[in-house]
Amino acid sequence: MQFPDTLVFQGYAAPVRAEVDVIDLEVEGTLPPELSGYFLRNSADHAYPPRFENDIFLNGDGMMHQVRIAQGRAHLRTRYVQTEKLGLERAAGRALFGAYRNPFTDDPAVAGRDRNTANTSVVWHGGKLLALKEAGRPMEIDPVTLSSVGVHDFGGKLTSQAFTAHPKLDPVTGEMIAFGYFTQIVADNTIEVYFIAADGTLSRTETIAAPYPSMVHDFLVSRHHVVFVICPMICDWDRVRAGHPFFHWDDREDTWIGIMPRTPGGAAQVQWIKAPRRAMQTHTFNAWEQDGKLHLDQFLTETGWLSQFPDLNNPDTVEKPPFAFRWTVDLADLAAPVAEHMLFPHIGEMPMIDLRFAMGKTRHFWFGTNNPKLGPMLPWGPKGPPFTCLGHFDAETGALDFFYAGPDSSPEEPCFVPRAGSSEEGDGWLVSVVGRRAENRTDLVVLDARRLSDGPVAVIRMPVRIHEGFHGIWVNEAG
Repeated sequence: MQFPDTLVFQGYAAPVRAEVDVIDLEVEGTLPPELSGYFLRNSADHAYPPRFENDIFLNGDGMMHQVRIAQGRAHLRTRYVQTEKLGLERAAGRALFGAYRNPFTDDPAVAGRDRNTANTSVVWHGGKLLALKEAGRPMEIDPVTLSSVGVHDFGGKLTSQAFTAHPKLDPVTGEMIAFGYFTQIVADNTIEVYFIAADGTLSRTETIAAPYPSMVHDFLVSRHHVVFVICPMICDWDRVRAGHPFFHWDDREDTWIGIMPRTPGGAAQVQWIKAPRRAMQTHTFNAWEQDGKLHLDQFLTETGWLSQFPDLNNPDTVEKPPFAFRWTVDLADLAAPVAEHMLFPHIGEMPMIDLRFAMGKTRHFWFGTNNPKLGPMLPWGPKGPPFTCLGHFDAETGALDFFYAGPDSSPEEPCFVPRAGSSEEGDGWLVSVVGRRAENRTDLVVLDARRLSDGPVAVIRMPVRIHEGFHGIWVNEAG
């Protein structure tokens, strides 16, 4: 058994595969005494060499990482998500499932079996921790032991085979709004929208039709609307059957905005309007209404995710970086052009806000980025160029502030943790995994969220490398 010598499986990106427990990690500085809980994140860590050498980063098996912080101490735990896919492959001792989301490339022995890798994100809702991947159902995970409880279908009410990796939590009502696309695996233009009560009960499902079958990785939810941005990262099932990549960028299609009321029966009132320009939404900050206008804050790029999927018409196109934009829709006149302005003039991705203020106007925006004034770019990896910095934008003052992680160091998605006892927006900590690439190991940094350039208040040093990840959350000790 040997992994391919490709970018996905080399160097700092190489599979880790180790399930570990490390008690009492080294801490530089002082962990805030009130910081008590669990930092939990998900990653795509191939358990076996792939069936095809050109496998992409997104196709790895779900590996959960947990850093528990309490009383100034920190402990590490990592565990694979025990999906049906992983169980079948462990029994066989080799990979049985083929290319990303392509059942036609699987070993015939697993035809019709669940391909879910549960490798993208996590959510805590209704007293349950769920590992998520948009091409599968949620997997329930024990938040303390990280053992896998099993597939979570909300008591049989989720009939879809897909559930977004980016559900939105309403901080006022506790409701979770989620969706699924390609709900029965085959590419189509159906999107199901799920409304899940604070206690975890799936209360209703509504169905809408998108303009065409596309990747719908993220979406936006305001106090009164659910919003989908449909981008020309398209799936053509005939191409999938013929062995081509699951998605491709097709610049002959426009980008569309679908606006659906959150009220029951909202699917029947969905309105599709043309976006200001052709673009791909990568990840979203927030959506909110004010004075009859609907504001959509998000990262956009002029190309698709070409590090993972090809441009159908322009194969030599290079992926362009995302920038943060606000699109503003006049709810009283949907025929009016959608206004667009750049939130801040700096590249970025992996957005974060103070989620206590989600679905209302927010002041503070955090993101992963690069800043050549502070340190050089790092070589491209299987996800594209690694971050070297975390950024903070203050929409009230217009100020940008940066944390530079250091030479050969790459921070990942920032996670905001409110300061205990404070209700002020942005008052808290920013937590981020940092890859120490030259040392082939990982740290977790804790920063004052509104003073990034001051540097970490604490650095939790791991004696091992954990795999590069995607999305994470903070769960307080009390839940």
